[in-house]
Amino acid sequence: MSGLPGNSSPSFLGTDGRPDSHEATMMRLETPRLTIIALTVQQMRWQRDDFGRLERAVGLAVSGQRLEDELRPIVSRAISHMRRRPYHVHWHCQWAAVLKEESRIIGSLAFKGPPDRDNAVEIGYGFDPFYHNRGLATEAVAEMVRWALEDDSVEAVIAETANTNVASMRVLQKVGFVITSATDRFLYWKIGGEGSF
Repeated sequence: MSGLPGNSSPSFLGTDGRPDSHEATMMRLETPRLTIIALTVQQMRWQRDDFGRLERAVGLAVSGQRLEDELRPIVSRAISHMRRRPYHVHWHCQWAAVLKEESRIIGSLAFKGPPDRDNAVEIGYGFDPFYHNRGLATEAVAEMVRWALEDDSVEAVIAETANTNVASMRVLQKVGFVITSATDRFLYWKIGGEGSF
């Protein structure tokens, strides 16, 4: 993976906190208000089964949060992909968005796999409703898009939203995505190409 533009500051840590000490490294992206952490397979197991242990593993106080039931199968699938394709871990893992001022995980983001035959990666995300309308999801998605488009194998980032999900649509618009197609239920978005970032 290549470097990041702007004020981003990547670092790679093994599961024991030491640089590159384990084959599955934890990558951190920094924005003004967020630290965005690429979770390892073990950390994703904790995300699914023992959220407090995940929080302790990334240096946070235990908050009492837990992963929503509907997200558990998604995390389990991602773990399976990461184990089968370790060379694509950052395209399959969950990324935890930590609000610096509160030292709290407030959302998660993920790519839905490595670049496809059109050299595009699809992004998904979700944030605690308590933190909506503060620009935090926009800040996180913009950073993830920057990071992805810095990879030589990626030409575009795509996304899908329900056509009733106004908050998610606003995030994508603010980041610079444009609608490429629509159905009765969904809108399909894209950002990429020359001059995107």
